[in-house]
Amino acid sequence: MWGTIILAGGMSKRMKEDKVLMKLGDKPLLLHIIEKVLGLTRETIVVVGKNDDLKNYSSLLPLTVTLLRDDVEGIGPLAGMLTGMRSMKSKYALVLPCDSPFVNREVLKYLLNKTQGADAAIPQWPNGQIEPLHAVYKVSSAIPALETTLRRGELFIIDMIKRLDEVLYVSTEKIRELDQELITFFNINFLEDFKTAERLLSMM
Repeated sequence: MWGTIILAGGMSKRMKEDKVLMKLGDKPLLLHIIEKVLGLTRETIVVVGKNDDLKNYSSLLPLTVTLLRDDVEGIGPLAGMLTGMRSMKSKYALVLPCDSPFVNREVLKYLLNKTQGADAAIPQWPNGQIEPLHAVYKVSSAIPALETTLRRGELFIIDMIKRLDEVLYVSTEKIRELDQELITFFNINFLEDFKTAERLLSMM
């Protein structure tokens, strides 16, 4: 029924190095996310950049995790989502970024259960902003939407979402009942964020 795609193909320009391999605590950042979803979904796929060296990642990953390269380089998360979904056997894909080490399993379970009967379940903040990379998509609906979006040269996830028929937006206030600080959505873009993550981890 459910699978996970972790998008690890970003350029990490703001970090000056491949952040997914940087150690947070005693393990690389990527492993923090993987460990949160192992056993939660029946398959886990990590998609890295087209030109990334797979050896840098394969030695870190559990044997049950599938490692793939983007088919196209430099066009953002849509390509990674499409690459992962084309290889997926599951009906629904939980899509996560590689830089959110504190994703909450109960939140993920909640989103997975919410998606049944819809094309997507996407968290939405009170101001209307959404979290499309902490969301669940019906694979059979998302693949043609992704293909059309990329074929037209559109690179924003919202362009793909607009092509889905039934999207369920899940209030972050509802999610707060499971994750009081909404730390699920904390992501690391800058070195300062990484230092904040180290402080948060030390308090857990």
